[in-house]
Amino acid sequence: MHIAFTLTLLGLMLIVTAVLAIIDAVARLRGRRGIGVLAIIELIAAILLLLSLFITLPHALGNEIMEIVLEIVLILLLIFRGSVRRGFAAITVVALILNTILLFTTLGWLHIPWLNTVLFSVNS
Repeated sequence: MHIAFTLTLLGLMLIVTAVLAIIDAVARLRGRRGIGVLAIIELIAAILLLLSLFITLPHALGNEIMEIVLEIVLILLLIFRGSVRRGFAAITVVALILNTILLFTTLGWLHIPWLNTVLFSVNS
């Protein structure tokens, strides 16, 4: 069995975006106001985005679709603030900015030359 994994800056950005979205969704699910449906969608999209780094998802659930869904949900969560503290609103903004960079890079609208720099590689 051959195992190969390469971590790039783009992959690291994907991990950070997904983890921040998961933290934000869990904080919103613990809140009291009625934003639970958006938080559940955010949680599912973030988990699938994180899983897409390690497994191949069907095309209907590919990176582009999950990034677009997460982008829309993060924008809606900023509009309908819910019952989160100011610190968690900052997490939402950071996740939104990172996800926008990921989405534009995935769609080919943004090209940053050093973004595919290899940080870590495992071949066994």
